[in-house]
Amino acid sequence: MLFARPATRRHDRDTISPLRRATRPAALLTALVSLVLLMFMTTEAPTAAPHAPRKAPDKAMLTKGATLFRQHCGGCHTAGTTGNDIMPLTRHLTVMGLEAYIDGQGIIFEHMPRFDGTPEDRDAIAAWVMVTLHGKPYADPPSAKLPQLPFAIPAFDMQKDEYVLLTWNTLGMKCITDCDAAYSYLPPGNALGAVLIKRGEKPEMVTEGVRLTYEAPEGFRFPSRHTEYWKYSASISGRQLPADTSTTGRGMDGTLDFNPKSATFEAAGIPVVPYSDDGTINPYPLFSVKAVDRVTGKQLARTEVVVPVGTEMSCWRCHGGGWARPEGTGVSLTTARSILTVHDKRSGTDLVSRADAGKPVLCQSCHPDPLLNAKGDPARLNLPTALHGFHVNYLKGRGAEVCANCHPDSNAGFTRCLRDSHGKAGQTCVSCHGYLEDHALSLLKKEAELGKTRTALFMRNVRPRLVDSVDAINARTPWAQQPDCLTCHKETYERPAKTASAFNVWTKDGSGLYRARKEMTGKVPCIACHNSPHATHPSDNPFGRDRDAVQVLQYQKLNAAIGAKGNCKVCHGPATKLTPDMSPHHPMR
Repeated sequence: MLFARPATRRHDRDTISPLRRATRPAALLTALVSLVLLMFMTTEAPTAAPHAPRKAPDKAMLTKGATLFRQHCGGCHTAGTTGNDIMPLTRHLTVMGLEAYIDGQGIIFEHMPRFDGTPEDRDAIAAWVMVTLHGKPYADPPSAKLPQLPFAIPAFDMQKDEYVLLTWNTLGMKCITDCDAAYSYLPPGNALGAVLIKRGEKPEMVTEGVRLTYEAPEGFRFPSRHTEYWKYSASISGRQLPADTSTTGRGMDGTLDFNPKSATFEAAGIPVVPYSDDGTINPYPLFSVKAVDRVTGKQLARTEVVVPVGTEMSCWRCHGGGWARPEGTGVSLTTARSILTVHDKRSGTDLVSRADAGKPVLCQSCHPDPLLNAKGDPARLNLPTALHGFHVNYLKGRGAEVCANCHPDSNAGFTRCLRDSHGKAGQTCVSCHGYLEDHALSLLKKEAELGKTRTALFMRNVRPRLVDSVDAINARTPWAQQPDCLTCHKETYERPAKTASAFNVWTKDGSGLYRARKEMTGKVPCIACHNSPHATHPSDNPFGRDRDAVQVLQYQKLNAAIGAKGNCKVCHGPATKLTPDMSPHHPMR
C-alpha cells in the first residue's frame, strides 16, 4: 500500500485553509566517452554522502542544550513561560530549521546578535528546543523501498534495420514545485532531443523527409488530474492554459521539431509530472519516440526514453510542514505558506494574501531566470542567485547533503536522481559545482558585476571553500555557464585524476554546455551517445537499474555509451571494419 493513492487529497486543506479558500565541435566530447570509465574509478575530490542520516540526540546532548540555551539565549528568551517565549517563535520549524536560524542570526538581518557558539552547541540547543520542548522528531523517517518497474526493450535487428533513433531528455535532473495554490517556480515539464541516423559505412544524419513524434506512456497522459498548476495557470503563467498543455503549447504527445541551429529534433515544455493515474509515483516515465517517413508514413525507427521529473524539494526540512505525500515527495501547502510568510515579512511582499485570493505568483514574475527565459524585474537578482545567495547564509559549513535539501539527489530520498557514472564513482554535486558557499558566490559575483541589489549583503559573510578567496571565484550566469566537462575529461582521453574537480571552470555560454556539444565530426551530440546529465552511461536508475538504458540495450545490449566496447556497427552497420582506435568521433577504448 506504500504507493497507493492517499484516502484524501494530497494537499493539507485543514492546516492551510486560507490558501485553499482563495562549441568547440572538433574536440568536444573527445574524452567524454570516458564517462563510461568512471564506474571503475574512485575519487578523492570533495565528496560527502548526499544524505547522511541523523542520529537521535542522547540525554547528555539534550541536557547540554538546556544549559546552552540559558547561556546563549536566556538573556532575551524564555522557554514556555511569560516573556519573549521561544515556543511560539519556533513552533513552525524543524530541528534543522532552528539550526539554520541560529547559524544565520545577525548575518543578513540584525534584529538578533550573531551566535558565538560552536556547531555542536548550535545542534544541542536546536535539539533541546525542538525535541524536548516541542516534541518534534529529530531523525528523518526511514527511506522507502522503491519499486523496480518493468519495461520492454524495443526491437532492433542489427543485420537488417536501416535507422538508429537516438533520443534524450535535456535535463536529467528536474523538479516541479507542485504547490501551485501558493506559488510556482518550476512548472510541470521537461524537454526531449533526438537525432535520426541512417546506418552505413558512412552514416548519414537524417534531417529532412521524416517526422519525429513522442508519446507519454499510458497513465501519464493527463497531468492536470494530479497537480493544480492548470487551475492557477492564468495567475502563474499569465494566461489560462488548456488542460495538459504547457506554455510552449505542447502536450503529452506531439512532434519534435527540427532545429537547424543545433541540427537536432527538439520538443521543449512537455508538461510531464511524476504522478500516474493509478495513484503511484514514478519520477521516470518512459516515453515512446518514433521516426516515420513523411511521404509513405512508414515507421523507420522507434525507441523509448526516460523523461524524468520529481517533486522532492524538501523545503520542510527547515520551514516545517512535512511532505505533501506520504511517500516522501511534494511541497505541502503548510510548508509553502511558511515560505510565503517569511518572504512577505522580509521583503515587504503580499504573497500570502495573493494566494489566499486564488492568485498565486510565478517567482520568475519578479526574479529573472534563464531557465524559463523569464525577464522578471531586471533590477532584482535572478532566481537561482536569490535562492542560493540567501540560504547560504543559513546553511554554511555543510557538505553535499545540503544540496539534497532542495534537489532530488538524496540517496535516501524517493527520486535519487544522481544515477550516472559519476555517482557510481562516489562523486557528488561538490565535485563539479562546489560546496554551497562556492556555488552561491559564483552566482552572486556575476550579479554584483551587473550592479544588482543585495549582492553585497548576501556575500559579506560568506567565504569560499574550494579556493582561497572570493577574488578567485569565477563569476557565472546560471544555466548558461556550467562546469566544463573537458576540465576533467581531457581531449587526449586521459582518465581523470582521483582529485579531479570541475569547479570554477565554466563554459563560456550555452553553446558549451554538455547537452549542446558535439563530437569531432561536429555532427553527433555528445548527449545522444552518453545520455542525459546526471544519467550518463553506465546508468543506474533507482526504479530499475537499466531504466535509463533502454536505447543502449536496444542497439548494443550493453549499458554503456553508444559505440562502447567496439560497438561501431550500431551506426556504421554490421559490415564495418572500424575498430575503436579508428573512431572518427573521439579516441575510444
